[in-house]
Amino acid sequence: MYGTLHIFRRNVVNGAPVFQVNYTFGGRSFAKVIDGEHALRDFLLVGVGLEPKVVDGVWHQMSTGSATVDDISLSDNEAIANGMMEAPSDF
Repeated sequence: MYGTLHIFRRNVVNGAPVFQVNYTFGGRSFAKVIDGEHALRDFLLVGVGLEPKVVDGVWHQMSTGSATVDDISLSDNEAIANGMMEAPSDF
């Protein structure tokens, strides 16, 4: 099943950037907080399996503080294996 990945930058005073990644598909949501740009890039390339060109597009979108990537194929088991936790849903 395909879903959407939302990435938000959390501004931390005097610290490395922190990112929140939400993955939503089929009425379910998973979330993860990632410390630092390098860790986020690794997560997107290795954990999610995005192509480098798509990850470059994410960095371009992040200039506004957030990014969205559609048509992501990641099962709930893969999300959990990548350290994401299922978030409560009102759906």
